[in-house]
Amino acid sequence: MPVFYRGRRVLITQHVFEAAQVGRLQYAIKELADVGIVRIAPEHDPGARVLGLSALVAGFLVVPIVGPGSKLVAGLAAAAFLVGSVTHLRRRLPVRWELVATYGGQPVTLFVSEDQTEFDQVCRGLQRALEQRGGAR
Repeated sequence: MPVFYRGRRVLITQHVFEAAQVGRLQYAIKELADVGIVRIAPEHDPGARVLGLSALVAGFLVVPIVGPGSKLVAGLAAAAFLVGSVTHLRRRLPVRWELVATYGGQPVTLFVSEDQTEFDQVCRGLQRALEQRGGAR
């Protein structure tokens, strides 16, 4: 029996797609339909942006209250907040990839990963298994 993909979490053969999640889930290749890929982008936290913006505004309001001698301190605080904001915007949250299909008339999630290389390998293995199924008919 040909093995199209064997990894830590997934085994794909000519007859079965087996995934290790909470338990071992097995799906017969011949019964899989409407196979697709879903890319789930992380949501940005708007609360962190509002907090950073309010801290920046507070830094500028301190100058007239404390006096002209604290302009340097307020400028340093503003620079620190700016660096923090840029760092927060550049931080990339991982993208999650899901391999979905219809099995027995029900939508199922076959595999989920944040590692695009692993996900691509699993997809290619399943594609080869589905092509084998198509040629065997």
